[in-house]
Order: sequence, then structure tokens, then C-alpha cells
Amino acid sequence: MKSLRNSADLTRRVMVSGLAFLPALREALRSSSAQAQAQTTVGARAAPRMKMTTDIPPSITTPDKVETRIGTLNFFDGFPDKATVDKVYDNLDFQRGVQAYLTALPAVSIEGARVGVTGLGPANQTALIAEQLLDARSLFLTANTTTPYTVLYLNTKDGPLVLEIPPEVLGPVDDAWFRWVTDVGITGPDRGAGGKYLLLPPGYAGEVPAGYFVARSRTFGNLLFFRTFLKDGDPKPGVDSVKKNLRVYSLGQASNPPEMKFVDISGKAFNTIGPKIIRRSSTSIAPFRMSLATRWTLTR
Repeated sequence: MKSLRNSADLTRRVMVSGLAFLPALREALRSSSAQAQAQTTVGARAAPRMKMTTDIPPSITTPDKVETRIGTLNFFDGFPDKATVDKVYDNLDFQRGVQAYLTALPAVSIEGARVGVTGLGPANQTALIAEQLLDARSLFLTANTTTPYTVLYLNTKDGPLVLEIPPEVLGPVDDAWFRWVTDVGITGPDRGAGGKYLLLPPGYAGEVPAGYFVARSRTFGNLLFFRTFLKDGDPKPGVDSVKKNLRVYSLGQASNPPEMKFVDISGKAFNTIGPKIIRRSSTSIAPFRMSLATRWTLTR
């Protein structure tokens, strides 16, 4: 994995450069060993124990050959040969690539949701709402077909956002790495009564006015999603309450909030799930997820 190898740390570079002298050292050691063997008679006694002779535990020595899941590793006097060095570093690169892939899964999931939501309208002012529930046409990570959902993508790049949350809802705000920021509704600080939340961007040091449930996010991008509940099997009362009460606007717009755009997603074919694309070659695996995640989460 060339791209990961080029970004390896200083320790690795020192180690690899230090291996350059090994062929000459190895040849010198072999020559010395051959000369010593030529001078040793068949009946020679074992080397006597000297004052500083120390028994070395086998557990801390390096064998000449080690069989592993990545193949045979060869050593001479504890030093790996070039093929072993390459094999071990390729394995480390692969492991780090897999770890990068797994680490990025949450961020890519949020990115998939962002692309899906903002494809139907701008962040903050667009609320997707399943007025007649969901079916298989709409692709969501964990949604079901018996719940009226409302989903918004929030962006605090321009400053704090006010979230006016309707009563009797249930859901969270998660940041761009899918980390929990706050609950809203029944499990949130409004306890199901509804109320005004103030979502602060990372590093915000400005004035925080009273009268809000304050939540601090570690990223500019955030996902708000909550559910309402059926009344006698009918989603309409909950949907009407969301349309009447849900508002999102910047703190500076509090005196004149902009209109919300509600998009009915029932029966609508669109995707909110992150990709699972992996580029493969004969010798490496380069995760696409990490490049996608780092492209946006560090700046959103």
C-alpha cells in the first residue's frame, strides 16, 4: 500500500534505512562463522563458562525461521532478511488500512445521510418527514415501516443554531462522526414537552443566552432525527405537530426565523446510506471510506 507506506512514521524510516548495511554484515558474520568452524576439531570441548557467561532464555531470542499466517519469516542472528521486512511492513499497512476503514464507518454513515437529506433541500431549513410512513423505496440505515420519522442535517458553520423541537417526539442529535450530542423530546431535557435547544459549533466562545437547552457539538455537521407516534394507528397528528412546531434557524434570526421546507419522503426513492466501495489491486487494499470521511468531516 504505497500511499500508507509513504506516510509511515520516522521510526519506520530509520529502521528501514538501517537495514541497508545488513547484506555486508551478514556476509561478514557468515565468513567469521565459517572460519571458526574450520578451526574447531571434531573432539573439541564445549566453550567453558566464563565469569560473565549469562544464560539467555530462549523466549527472548529470535529463531532463524518463524511460520506465520503471512508466510515464513527468516532471520539471521535476529535480523530479518529483506523479504521478511517487506512482508511484515505490507502486513502492517494492511492492518492499518482495515483499521482506517473501520474507524471511518460512523463518519461515512453520517455523510451518506447528509448527501441524501441535502439532495432534497438545503441544510437547516429542510426537514424530511415520512407523513405516511416508509416503505422499501427509501433507503435508511435502521428505519422501519411503522414509525413517522423526521430527519434534518444541521450545519453550524455560520454560528449557533436554534432548534425548536415539537412535543412528544423521541430522538437524538449526533455529530459528524455519529457521536451523541444530545437527546431531544421524551429522553431529552425537555422531557417530551418540546422546547428550544441551542446547538453550539466546536470551539464556540461567544455569549450563550438563557432560555435554551444548550448542546455543544464537536463538529459543524450534525444529524437530527426523531420519531413521532401513531394516534389510533394514524400518523397525521404527530406529523401535523412537527409541521406546526419544528423550526431551525441561526441565533441571529431568532426575531424573524426563515420558513421551513418539509419534504414528504413516504414512497420516495432515495438513499441515505454510506458507500461500501473498496478499491482493490493485486497487492494492496485501499479503503475508499477513509478518503471520503476525511474529505469533509474535518471541515464540516
